[in-house]
Amino acid sequence: MGDAMTIADTLIKNILADHPLRSRDMDPVPPDSAPLDDLLDPDFFLDGPDIEVFLDRAPDSGEDFPEEPGPWSVLGTYHHMASPGLITLYRRNIEAYWMSLLRHARRQFPFITHQDAERMLRLVTHSVYQHERFHYLCDFSRQLLGGQFDHWHEEGLAVAHEWHWQKGQAWNSDSGRMHPSLRRIVMHTMFNHRGRGYRDWRQYAVLADFHAAVTAYLGSHVSPTLAGTAFNLGAWLVAHGADEGNKGWEERIL
Repeated sequence: MGDAMTIADTLIKNILADHPLRSRDMDPVPPDSAPLDDLLDPDFFLDGPDIEVFLDRAPDSGEDFPEEPGPWSVLGTYHHMASPGLITLYRRNIEAYWMSLLRHARRQFPFITHQDAERMLRLVTHSVYQHERFHYLCDFSRQLLGGQFDHWHEEGLAVAHEWHWQKGQAWNSDSGRMHPSLRRIVMHTMFNHRGRGYRDWRQYAVLADFHAAVTAYLGSHVSPTLAGTAFNLGAWLVAHGADEGNKGWEERIL
């Protein structure tokens, strides 16, 4: 979905400016070992609500949203197109989620480095951004192909899109370079959704099932035309619908 500078990158830069980390290049730590240098001070992440707050979320795509961030668990929103659509990332809430995730992870793995803390922030912020871009993809596709908006079903698909986006990252990405023990904790927590709709993402954890579900949700009016062909509409929409070079949405940070 493109490598251009986005509001996710801007937000990460702004948060790190207020919470500087002593990140530096370090030699890789073997998976069965713990890093002993450059560890994050526990006082760094004392603020923020309990991680449980973020496991049950309200729908974040629709025709209208307030100008204020709202509950902690609202990390981003997508406002449907009157043309263009609008993706919003909520700095206060994403920052609180990052802090809560750090505190939660440290209870199980007390060796979080400054570098991995920054990687975690990047992973969280870009994941939220990808979630909202998927909502745009759905909205845009409905303008072209028709179909009905389903709050809860779309949330499950949006989380599944986050999952497949993260799995598709290179070995040297933020998640790929994180200590394996920490990465397992972070990934498990980020996808441990309990709320209606969101928790259904597990039905689409296999990529082929995800593409089939996207086709059924967004292409019900045209899928009979494609029956018998090798064209994978769901895969095509995910790959091309949210085109960075020809986008139909605006972005902001609140």
